[in-house]
Amino acid sequence: MDLIPSETSLVVAGSWNAAILTPTWMLRHGFQRAAGESSNVQVFLPAVQGAVFEFPRFALEELSYIVRPDALLVLPSDSRPERFELAEQVTARVVRVLSHTPISGIGHNFEFREPAAIPQEVAVFTGSRQDLVDQMPEGWAPAGVVIASSFKNGAETVHVNIQRQWDGGAISVKFNFHHPVSNVDQAIAVLEGRDGYVNMAQNLVFAKTVIASLYRGD
Repeated sequence: MDLIPSETSLVVAGSWNAAILTPTWMLRHGFQRAAGESSNVQVFLPAVQGAVFEFPRFALEELSYIVRPDALLVLPSDSRPERFELAEQVTARVVRVLSHTPISGIGHNFEFREPAAIPQEVAVFTGSRQDLVDQMPEGWAPAGVVIASSFKNGAETVHVNIQRQWDGGAISVKFNFHHPVSNVDQAIAVLEGRDGYVNMAQNLVFAKTVIASLYRGD
């Protein structure tokens, strides 16, 4: 089962102003680039309304970001630990500079996909829907199943939401590591992986361990 890099993101839930977080501002404050220092910036607009992201995506050399009224999404350019660390450093600087921005949580999101699941991998979905299958009228065949589960650590500082989906032979597993925060100091602690929190790369290792236990691994 493979990690999908395009679905990997660091999300800061809160109230954000796209007029502030321009590429020029991000390069200066997030990347600490000197004024006038050149950098390649691309802007990607959603193809149609109703897409997953309906806001522009600004692509810099090492990461992309999207500003929504309710969240700042930072997407590393690949899944190497150093890319995750850079995304966390840049986001921490943004949070520090915009310290009056209300922040309610920080999330680490990962998605794994297996395009051709073997019967043993599909079995867990078969069992989860069996009671409903038994009640369906004759002539109806299962086409897909979604299983959503949530867990929290002992200190209740991290919630892990795991969504597994089977659709036409393919399996996807989505992980959302949600860290509730109420102030800038907590947000910075999450981004720096301290005070009982772990960083994005460590949460990816956790997710891969779960995947390896459930399925064939990667």
